Amino acid sequence: MSCWRRRWVVVLFATRGRALNVLRGAPVPFRGRRGVRVFNDPTAPIAIPEKLRVVVWNVQYCAGIRQHFFYDGGRAVSTPEEEVVSTLGEIGRQIGELEPDVVMLQEVDRRSRRTAYVDQFQRLGDILKSKAGLTCGTSTAYWRVPYVPSPRHEHLGRVGMHLATFSRFQIQEATRWQLPLIRSDSRVKKLFNLRRCALDVSIDGRAFINTHLSAFSRGDGTLERQIETLQKDVLRGKDSWLLAGDFNSLAPWQSSQSLHLDYVEADLYPEGLSPVADLYLDYNSAFAQAPEKPAQGPDFFTYKPFTSPRPDRTIDHAFASQDFAFDGVRVVEPRRRRLRKDDDDDESGDPLFLSDHQPIQLDLSFRGEETETEELAASVLDALTLLA
Repeated sequence: MSCWRRRWVVVLFATRGRALNVLRGAPVPFRGRRGVRVFNDPTAPIAIPEKLRVVVWNVQYCAGIRQHFFYDGGRAVSTPEEEVVSTLGEIGRQIGELEPDVVMLQEVDRRSRRTAYVDQFQRLGDILKSKAGLTCGTSTAYWRVPYVPSPRHEHLGRVGMHLATFSRFQIQEATRWQLPLIRSDSRVKKLFNLRRCALDVSIDGRAFINTHLSAFSRGDGTLERQIETLQKDVLRGKDSWLLAGDFNSLAPWQSSQSLHLDYVEADLYPEGLSPVADLYLDYNSAFAQAPEKPAQGPDFFTYKPFTSPRPDRTIDHAFASQDFAFDGVRVVEPRRRRLRKDDDDDESGDPLFLSDHQPIQLDLSFRGEETETEELAASVLDALTLLA
């Protein structure tokens, strides 16, 4: 009997009738696509301007980076409410300072036990409304379980984790697309595990697709199947779109062999070609088209492991249809707030890491003529050969 199955049997016998209620409330697997509720401000503009700023960020459920969490090899499970609220407020402030038009967030908790049942979507929405004028929003769950009986030393309990998109402009509609589950998970584990998805938001006829792909598939083909679903189902029939989020895949020019991985991370990234390589070849890519500097450098690292003092890899990505142009691409390093106007050291001191991921700022414009895909992919072909 697997470890997950043993734990659930223990919960059943320990709680008796209560356990049956948990089973009745356990999530039915999301299938295909379904509509998602949208919160719109009727006074918000409908039309998108020619230039647009989008911020993409995995906020690690606003738990901060002080603790070493169990899924990364530590033991921490939950975060005190005051720490969640403080981190959430700082994340909202940092996003507001970037003055975005659209914000696409991953790992936003809504009434989860591990984050003191704080509805982060509602609170972030209030902050972004006041600080950035983002008055429209929507979210969809990709981990919603009444009770998770793991880890053994402290159960997660109730979990509600969402993708969330906020906008300065009215949202026409929002759709949740179910992505393939981890193939190697048992049936019991699938009942309690994440159900990765894409949140497809339509604004002024353009699609803004927010996603977070599987992290612990260990090269079993799940990431490839999820990307195939994005390409064949989610993007099908769309002429104007932006696809961005946490893909849990190294950039094509990075190799897992070049990273100093601990035992937990050793098999997170399959050897050989990255699962996102085809996306870089087939579509307009933010990092491949970064106008400021070569995207292969550390300025474009988006993920910081707990054991590393700074980000050391790129696993968050953005792709777009040919009518989008990436005029500016920047991985933002949040800084501590300046306490006094003459306090130069505070502004240029240590970075303020609020999550294990860094926010990505995309400055976009819409071009009138298509650019050939082959020309857009040429800048990364040399980097792909590094993995050959």
